[in-house]
Amino acid sequence: MTVKRLSRRNFLKVTAGAMGAGLVAACAAPPAPGQEMSAESAGDAPAQAQVEVYANLGSLHPTEWTTRSAEHPMVGNAARILAQRFEDLNSDIKIVFNEAGDDAWLTAAVSSGEAPDLMSRLDLVQRGWCVPIDQWLDQPSRYAPQYDAWRDSFYPSMMESLTWSDGHDYTAPIRAIWPYLEVGLACNMEIFDEMGLTPPATWTEQMEVSQALKEAGLGLSPWPREGETGNCWPLALQILPPMMQEICKEMDRDGDFFVGIEEALPAYRNELIGPYTPVYQRAWEEMYALARTWVDGFNTTDLDLLWREGSVGMQYRATWEFATLANDPNVAFERQFVPSPMPGSADIPAEDGQPGAFDPNEWTAGDGNVPGDQVQAIRGPQDVMIKSATERRNNRDEVINWWQFITEPENNAFLNNENQQFIPSAKDAKLGPLWSTIGQYKLPLYTYTIAWWGMGLLWDWDYFTEWRRIFVAWVIGDMDKETFFAREQRSWDEGVARYEALLKDQESDS
Repeated sequence: MTVKRLSRRNFLKVTAGAMGAGLVAACAAPPAPGQEMSAESAGDAPAQAQVEVYANLGSLHPTEWTTRSAEHPMVGNAARILAQRFEDLNSDIKIVFNEAGDDAWLTAAVSSGEAPDLMSRLDLVQRGWCVPIDQWLDQPSRYAPQYDAWRDSFYPSMMESLTWSDGHDYTAPIRAIWPYLEVGLACNMEIFDEMGLTPPATWTEQMEVSQALKEAGLGLSPWPREGETGNCWPLALQILPPMMQEICKEMDRDGDFFVGIEEALPAYRNELIGPYTPVYQRAWEEMYALARTWVDGFNTTDLDLLWREGSVGMQYRATWEFATLANDPNVAFERQFVPSPMPGSADIPAEDGQPGAFDPNEWTAGDGNVPGDQVQAIRGPQDVMIKSATERRNNRDEVINWWQFITEPENNAFLNNENQQFIPSAKDAKLGPLWSTIGQYKLPLYTYTIAWWGMGLLWDWDYFTEWRRIFVAWVIGDMDKETFFAREQRSWDEGVARYEALLKDQESDS
């Protein structure tokens, strides 16, 4: 199908419009219950001691700079504006935005109770550091009373996928990912036009385009942030999902059509998934063939610089980076952002006793609207309340108050549409223009949405890092295929053992 390209100039125009509309919505947010006092009576009220809420919103966090520039094409003002509006409504609460450090810093901060109260970070629920929020989710939000419960303001399919293996909910999502579109392809249309290429719409076409670029000395670029440590997003988000559909029928123990970590563990023990299973062997071979088309020196080269210079024709990017690329004033060539195609039966056929890919059941409408019943938390509980921090500060109700404010539909749209890295998590929030354009693509829908941890690809952070690194060693020739699978098997066993030990610790604590 033909989808209108969104140039940088047009993107800036429509983003400015969305930002202005969001600001009006934010300023028109309804007051919290008990905050409807007049300006005169508010001025006469005695000063109250403020309770501080420490928040780290990840990619939605305020930036030090307040205007866009060549150095900083993305700017974070929305959270700061919302915090001021929130404090105007809640004079007894102060929002403090604090930066988050590396893993060692976080471990120490959690241990001391100095971590942010509300934090955007993966893998924290696995560590047992988070507060279940079921009781608050089951009650109405003070800022969205049109819903019977706070949880009803989000996509139901997303909330179902966020329920953790212990049966509790730890997240009220602040952002969402378009279904089947966590990673996409950024295309340099100047190179594509010169070579007579078109952005790929199938897995076979992607392999052919990547090979043509490689032969021209350009190559496909992996995701820059993981160039050195191993960019295996295609394995998790393109190759394995259509290949695992039949296996998921056995893995899906609770019948919710979503495979989570609690179902991956018995599946691994029953040898349904794992490095030496036929599906994973075939999937890794496809991943290896794709990686052989990566630009030369991918693991030692500044891939961001290569893109800006126009030295690569196509690059894997997280879809939340599309807006960054569209806004980048350092790029002069025309860009097009497309979904990364999943393979079907024609791309990876089941033959010679080898498993293949399955075709989708249906496709999205491609009408620019979010296919709401398909929104899933494929990355897991990302926005969470830290147990030790909120115990020390005794501020859980205040944290929930702020959390509910930024997930109210209009505020949530304002927060996310400033940069359009994600779509709003609130189901009735309006989309920004970038995502309305991307929504014109028809995307495949499968019976099973498989999360990273449901594939056994994220038992813990140590394992996740290890298998990506050894894959790079295989691709660049520092490790042969047999050694790669042996090392991966060892890493799987170690990751599973650590996860099982964590489960036992959590059971004993409860």
